[in-house]
Amino acid sequence: MKLVGFKLSIFLTVLGMSLGMVSCANSKSSSGPPPQLGSMAGAWDFTVTGLGHPVIVEAILTQDGSGNISGSGTATANGPSGSVFQGDILGSALSSATDMAVDYLDDTCSGSDNGARDLTGTINSSNQVTITFNGGGGGGSITITGTLNSSATPPFSASGTVSNPACKSNGQNFTLTGVLAGSLAGNYSGTNAGDNTDTVTLDITDTSGSLSGNGTDSKAGNFTIAGTTVGNAFSATFTPAPSGGGSIFGYFDAQLGANGSILLISFQGGSAGSCPNGVPIDNGSCLLAILAKQQG
Repeated sequence: MKLVGFKLSIFLTVLGMSLGMVSCANSKSSSGPPPQLGSMAGAWDFTVTGLGHPVIVEAILTQDGSGNISGSGTATANGPSGSVFQGDILGSALSSATDMAVDYLDDTCSGSDNGARDLTGTINSSNQVTITFNGGGGGGSITITGTLNSSATPPFSASGTVSNPACKSNGQNFTLTGVLAGSLAGNYSGTNAGDNTDTVTLDITDTSGSLSGNGTDSKAGNFTIAGTTVGNAFSATFTPAPSGGGSIFGYFDAQLGANGSILLISFQGGSAGSCPNGVPIDNGSCLLAILAKQQG
């Protein structure tokens, strides 16, 4: 009888341990995989409103597996460079834009500028995003908080406050929206900003952010274009160069006109006092043309 009792005791002990292991295994399997992070990686077209006029921030962002976001650009004496592009849009809204002025080295409130134009931040498992924009020392830094929702229009919405005592905009609140940039390929047409009798056309090919194409100018003749994109903005070389020279930049404003339009400018330098084509200068930038995208 003692032997039977001993065997029964062993059986019950083993059975209990087995049930405990099954229960533990079931408990672990029911927890499921960790939440997947949304992705901010890609080429973005961000628009800031609430500061008197729209400001565009174009950026190519990367994101690692832990949700760390980054994008790096540089402001040079010849205009923006790298993976971050900033521009001021003249007009009360993108749909009524009349001109663009690009960022450049020392274009800051205090005049002290190291040229850095960086975006760094994080996204969490709830798709809450925090991004800090570094404006080059004297340009200060602005923290943006928002939400990524890929099924919404626009997919990214955020808010922030300017914090730079040297700037008149210090303390102003703003909103920021973002959409993933599209291809700039297409046919565009408009008139020379300095001569409305001069017709300009542009046929652009956009291959993974590398621009090429051909253009016509009814008075100056044909030209070619080659450049690179950052979001919906680009820097380019025209051959032959437009009269007056300067660095060539453009921004595709999807809200301007029926199919969107390119604001095409030449940057003459931060200290320039006038434009070669006679149009008003805006912080070193001179409008060359507004080219409307053609249907089809």
